Amino acid sequence: MEKWELDFNWLKIQHFIKDTMKVEEMPNLETILFLLGLQELGIIVTQMSKERKVEVTTLGMCLILSQDGYFVKDGYDDEGWPVWKELKPFTPENDIEEDKTLKELTIRYFEDKYDL
Repeated sequence: MEKWELDFNWLKIQHFIKDTMKVEEMPNLETILFLLGLQELGIIVTQMSKERKVEVTTLGMCLILSQDGYFVKDGYDDEGWPVWKELKPFTPENDIEEDKTLKELTIRYFEDKYDL
């Protein structure tokens, strides 16, 4: 995906979430991964620790990366949390490449799931 396409499609996803959530600020990648993690978890939480927020964001990341075969859902733990099994390591060359890959996969997820 060319840079202009990535930027355009990413902005479209940000606006979709901003409008859906009825918030004033544009969500960043971490916020979107967190929201996807909450959706994957299937619960509504009003307060959580910083560690729990990281775990929820990780769930969102696993969901997104599963599209390219990095992870597969492997059931649920005793607390009802999804368990993801790593199939291959996600090792981007740098932070820029990681950000680009996660954004592209997030765009694909929203295009497939919400027909954006």
